[in-house]
Amino acid sequence: MRCLWKGLLGGVLLVSALVALSLPALAAVQRFTDEAGELLYTIDDDGMVSMFENAPGTDVTLSVTRGTREQMQPQVTEVIPEAVPVGSFTVLKLRGKNLVGATVKLSVPSIEVKAYKGKPKELDVPLQVPLDLPPGEVNIEVTTPIGRTTARFKTTEVQLGGSGPRPDVITHPGMGYGADEGARSIPTTAPVSCPAGMAGVASDGGGFCIEVDRTINGVFRKVEMACAAVDRRLCRLSELRTACEQTVTGKLPLKNMLGAWEWTSTFEIEVDYSTYTEGAGNTKYYLLGKADCQTKHTAFETDARAYAGRCCK
Repeated sequence: MRCLWKGLLGGVLLVSALVALSLPALAAVQRFTDEAGELLYTIDDDGMVSMFENAPGTDVTLSVTRGTREQMQPQVTEVIPEAVPVGSFTVLKLRGKNLVGATVKLSVPSIEVKAYKGKPKELDVPLQVPLDLPPGEVNIEVTTPIGRTTARFKTTEVQLGGSGPRPDVITHPGMGYGADEGARSIPTTAPVSCPAGMAGVASDGGGFCIEVDRTINGVFRKVEMACAAVDRRLCRLSELRTACEQTVTGKLPLKNMLGAWEWTSTFEIEVDYSTYTEGAGNTKYYLLGKADCQTKHTAFETDARAYAGRCCK
């Protein structure tokens, strides 16, 4: 019996020793996740970095890239376009490597950066450039949990009569910049082809693709991020209105265009001029579709109430 107890005690001590030895190894592994808890990077006790590309909204890992910390530093080798007209809404494409989980900071704070999600070799960053911004160079700081790098692009004067997306900002009276209904000479026909689940829409503001049905429900940030995660963007007010009108008249086979408020990316900045803090007001976004194709509703980005949404491209 005494030998049996000695054997059991020895086994317990051995297991305890093994657990104690394994703890430092586990503690040495660093994990970096995004806001939703998805794993982006790990660094093991040998200093090797693993970068994970996950399928949006799932726990499926599409790819894993490994290398030393130096090898896994973010890199930007190309910026498209290199020049962006003021007063425009543009998707800036940053191409390079090791861009999973990257965040972007611009040297010009008045340029609004909308939701985006980095892939291993590309980062698509939607930008709203105010109309009153002087032309010049803009520096881009790209940061991941592993390191940082820089790139740049230029802002140019408004190119009336040229081609390009229209701004989607409705300004507060007296602010003097931006317009939802800008006048630009751009193609008005529907796109020749759209991704699966989307339909082409002809529009005076430029043809675009829109999801056939509502695909998301949530607060503004959640809906905007969901569109960015699948390389799409939240529809502008003018786009959602056009799609709604064409659906009501039987020109488009879209579903559920009426019956609930839907988020758009068109916003207005409320400024309290009595405080002399222009540009620091609250941002509220427009919604459409509750009862008809014209009546608008507003909600602040920070509102906790969930609304429906669908993406455009």
